[in-house]
Amino acid sequence: MAAVGAILALCLVAAPTMSLFPVGVWNTSRALFLSGVGTWTFLLAPVTVGGILLMWLLARRWLMGAGVNHTTSTAALVVGTAMAVPVILGLLAPSFSPLPGDVALNSAVVTALVTTVAMGVCMLAFRVRGPWQPGVLPGVAVVLVSLLVLPLASDLMRDRHSDRRSLSQVEGFTDRIAVLDHPEWSPIHANEVREGLRVTYARAGEETDDVHVISWSEELVDQGVLADCDFSGVECMAEERLVLLYRGGPTVPRGGVPSEVRIRLSEDLIAAVRPAGSTRESTLRTVAESLRLEQADERTDLAQSIVGG
Repeated sequence: MAAVGAILALCLVAAPTMSLFPVGVWNTSRALFLSGVGTWTFLLAPVTVGGILLMWLLARRWLMGAGVNHTTSTAALVVGTAMAVPVILGLLAPSFSPLPGDVALNSAVVTALVTTVAMGVCMLAFRVRGPWQPGVLPGVAVVLVSLLVLPLASDLMRDRHSDRRSLSQVEGFTDRIAVLDHPEWSPIHANEVREGLRVTYARAGEETDDVHVISWSEELVDQGVLADCDFSGVECMAEERLVLLYRGGPTVPRGGVPSEVRIRLSEDLIAAVRPAGSTRESTLRTVAESLRLEQADERTDLAQSIVGG
């Protein structure tokens, strides 16, 4: 019971506290760089090494006092996990935040969870009698798998957050929305921009042929379909239904892919189509001519299709 209590205290109290150490080192080094004395950061190296060694010695002594087996490797596993988790969360899994808060809080929580599971697996393996005892190897495997899974979990959480944000921005947009009604295109993302609501569409079977469809806000619609065409470095070419806009200094119309293709769908809605990759002019024209006004009660379905896409 003393050994179990010592391991639990190490995992649930000491390890989360130790995980704050690399966060503090990172914040200190960043502050030194921002203050213009970045050359002093080399002094953090011996401090960091000394701090890690001190934490390992204290953890080892704590486990020895409770009669825990494999004290050296167990202390190394717990301390190593407490050092690795904040680094992984800060660099490779920044979106993984099971609790609302910064990296320090989430590092403490994840460290406590990972070390507890790892040491629990070690204790179960120790109870299995046999000619060979694995020691802390099962715990090492648990930690390695956890560190590998964290970036994947971060990507999933980021995608879920992006989906929720797209859903709320589409449903909360106060003006009318232009819908791309074409069987080859599907909405995949939406966010509000300066001009209005931007919905990104992906073409089936294409990786670089995405387009942005911007539904202008009412304030910009009042400026007309030729808004900003009198700016320096901007040239517009009006056709029967479309307006092709070229940016980037003196340009020759038809000499390249337009930066934007605009179309007026009604008196209160102007939509602009922009390339999101290496998109051809013919594609931008096709997309613009396939736009239509959203129908009544279609807003929720459109938002759900973006999240589903």
